[in-house]
Amino acid sequence: RFVKPDHRERATAFIRRNGGKAVFLGRFTAALRVLVPGFAGMAQMPYPTFLIYNLLGGALWATGVTLLGYAAGNGYRRVQHVLGRASLVLLGFVLVIGLVAWVARWVSRNPERVSAWWQRQRNRALYRRFGRQIDFVVARLNPGEVFGLRLTLGAIIAVALGTAFGVVLRGVAARQELIHIDKPILDALIRHAEGGLTATMKVVAALGGTLVVSVVAAPIVVALAARRRWPQAFLVVAAPLGALGLQHLVKELVRRPRPPVRALVHAGGYGFPSGHTAVAIAFYGALALLLARATKHWSLKVTAWTAALVLAGLIGFARMYLRVHYFTDVLGGFALGATWLAVVISAEGVWRRASAQRTRAAEAPAA
Repeated sequence: RFVKPDHRERATAFIRRNGGKAVFLGRFTAALRVLVPGFAGMAQMPYPTFLIYNLLGGALWATGVTLLGYAAGNGYRRVQHVLGRASLVLLGFVLVIGLVAWVARWVSRNPERVSAWWQRQRNRALYRRFGRQIDFVVARLNPGEVFGLRLTLGAIIAVALGTAFGVVLRGVAARQELIHIDKPILDALIRHAEGGLTATMKVVAALGGTLVVSVVAAPIVVALAARRRWPQAFLVVAAPLGALGLQHLVKELVRRPRPPVRALVHAGGYGFPSGHTAVAIAFYGALALLLARATKHWSLKVTAWTAALVLAGLIGFARMYLRVHYFTDVLGGFALGATWLAVVISAEGVWRRASAQRTRAAEAPAA
């Protein structure tokens, strides 16, 4: 009832494209281990190919599990239990990242359809009624407008912060609406916590920490400064520093306690918003902007922004998994970091274009 013919067709097409790799990797997740052989048959994969990759994957999986069981001794049942829960979390990661990648891939491969969709919206009743206002806002958000963003910067900040923080704070005060999803998510993550996953989540969370961001940013800033690209250097410095300062300020104003459970890493102070998430979306978003500007290919631009979004999402998820933040803390971090990133991009864009105009004016021959 839930698996439609279209789903089967896409699954078999995936098997045809990836061949033995799909069979090999399918051995390592319980759900895929059951589904892949059937889809391989529907895809008419040659049996020798299926057999070879299935044997290789099965041999590696069985060897790994056997070694784990041997190392665990009498705790082999515990190993089996851990692998089952870990595979569930892994499958969730694969599905979410796969969905984001699919959307990004579609957008990158269909710029004409995206443009056509926008043109269709212009013909709808809402646009016919508020067309002039919508065009005004779009023009203000157009990167080609040197000073356009200044006109709507206050509105961007008000909408982003007012929506994210207003909803969360109202939920905290009244203990209703969005805040109700915090505890179920936290409880689910606690139930699925395992040593191997915890170690991985610590590494992922560190990518949004001050140390890693500083180490990554330093050589980039030096390289930009050496080429006298001061606006871009400002962007890389101001994005994480501003997000870091703002999240500290908001934490002191809101004073929301962290989850009342034993955290898997040390974290002091208050919980809302997630500082790691705010810094991650601001910093990696700034890097994505620079990478997107460096290429003329639409697909690479989409890839850069998608990678930044996925990385920031993983960092936020890791902080929830490590029990130092609620889900709404991470949402607040996203809103704050994205808002500050928009502010910095606006300032950098005005600075960069104003500098370019001065340079052109200085190089123009005297009349």
